[in-house]
Amino acid sequence: MREYYYKIISNMKRILINKPKFNLSIDIILLLLMMAIAGIGLLMKYVLIAGFERNALYGNHVDLLFGGLTRHQWGTIHFIISITFFGLLILHIIFHWNMIVCTLRRMVPHKTLRIALTGVFTIIFLLLISFPLLVEPEIIEKGPLHRGRNNRNINSTSECSDSNKQLNSANTAVLDSNTKDFNKKNQHLANEEYEVYGYQTLQFVADKYNVPASTIAADLKIPVTLATEKLGRLRKQYSFTMDDVKNSISNYKKSLK
Repeated sequence: MREYYYKIISNMKRILINKPKFNLSIDIILLLLMMAIAGIGLLMKYVLIAGFERNALYGNHVDLLFGGLTRHQWGTIHFIISITFFGLLILHIIFHWNMIVCTLRRMVPHKTLRIALTGVFTIIFLLLISFPLLVEPEIIEKGPLHRGRNNRNINSTSECSDSNKQLNSANTAVLDSNTKDFNKKNQHLANEEYEVYGYQTLQFVADKYNVPASTIAADLKIPVTLATEKLGRLRKQYSFTMDDVKNSISNYKKSLK
């Protein structure tokens, strides 16, 4: 038992003797972890994109992978690296504690003020690290998914002024809306037959559905010489959607009937 404690004390002494090397090792590891945190953050922000932007760029029903991992899995790795970084940072502060105390005494000679600043810093530190465990998310209902539909308020004065005209216009609007929804639904069902994704080239899609590449290029208003480029890259430059590609294919098929 004594030999065991003796080994522990010897190892501690060895660490203290080689403290500069130990500190340098921690600094190098902290730098690598910080670069990994930043790199994974950029990967999740600009490569493994989520939501509407991903659907518009690569099409629906796809998931993005890097190294065989999804965006959420990379988020878990990002969290683990962040916790490791935090632990090593605390260890780094412990090994530099004497230097921190001496520097703080020189910067703030007044003891009362120094204690107050230390207390404020400690409170801020605890709040920043613990607030995710203390708050609850705000739950809101999603609005309509259609673009440009931002006006939801109805003018109450016009409702009171002429109720009959408003009723007639409302009925007309309902009929028009139902007609548009019916047409959109039929168009959507027709477009579901065609699978078009951002990683595919225009020429690949044209060959797959027996549609001339020049026809699709003309509908999308892009040069036919770019038919070998990926649709996701072309979409960024020429501002079309995957539904526009599906509509071009659908219209060409209808013209053949």
